[in-house]
Amino acid sequence: MKKIIFNSLLALTIATTLSSCLKDSVTDLDPSKGVNVIEFANPAAIVKTGAPYSLYTFAYATTETPSLPITVSYSGPQEFAPQDITVNIGLAPASTIDTYNTAIGTTYSMLNGNGFTFTGTSVVIKQGTNKATFTIPLKPGQFDFSKQEVLPITISSASSGVISGNFRTILLNVNAKNAYDGIYTPQEGSFVQRYSNPTTPTTGDALNGPTGTNPDVTLTTVSLTTVQIGNLRWSGGSSGVGGIDNLQATVDPATNLVTMKALGNATLANIPGSVNRYDPATKTFTLNFDWNQTSTKRVYSLKIKYKGSR
Repeated sequence: MKKIIFNSLLALTIATTLSSCLKDSVTDLDPSKGVNVIEFANPAAIVKTGAPYSLYTFAYATTETPSLPITVSYSGPQEFAPQDITVNIGLAPASTIDTYNTAIGTTYSMLNGNGFTFTGTSVVIKQGTNKATFTIPLKPGQFDFSKQEVLPITISSASSGVISGNFRTILLNVNAKNAYDGIYTPQEGSFVQRYSNPTTPTTGDALNGPTGTNPDVTLTTVSLTTVQIGNLRWSGGSSGVGGIDNLQATVDPATNLVTMKALGNATLANIPGSVNRYDPATKTFTLNFDWNQTSTKRVYSLKIKYKGSR
């Protein structure tokens, strides 16, 4: 009997303790039990969650001189600021980029001084509101195409309130778009063919065939004359083409001839004697390339036309 009573008391104690712990957890997560914080609102989608800082990516044509809008928010259970709050914003040290790179395994670098004119500013979240916005002037024509450049900014101080720990400092990855960057639609005549050896086409292979009705592909700026081709798929469009990671097209501006390569497969190249060309009048690429030429060859004939900006 004593054993039964002891076990019952033990179970009751554990249940009470767990209930208390759960209640504390719920209270901690309940915004109504917390306080407002001053933070950067998300200016775009966060590139990678769980990083030391939130990083956001933007791309602009080299002919543009945009001003990137950034919003500071009074966030929390209280809907509006009870008084005017002056928020001071400045550049964060380059070491914040180093911290991000170390944690995530990236190679971002500080945006060069010619690419922007921002040094710092102050904004006021007015009483009865919860946001204030400022802009950062950018000069995409001065961005370094060979690097992934980042502008780190931070909330240095506020006249009142609590500054967020998670969104006090953010990283802005800004990139320039070259003349070929954008979303492109596959055209009739595009096709892919797989081989079981250098000379024998595979048969009964559902991945072979026309690709003119496949989903759009993306061309992303790598340098002034090079783009990376994304979302390339086999016939039918249901699965992506593997084995040719970082597929790239480089345009010679003098001739509009295109050279194909893949950083993930050194065998990928233009098919000798075939057309690989960009037509600036129609914004259309005609590309013919193959890979694994001495084993399981793959041949892709791709015609894509510009649809819109990325």
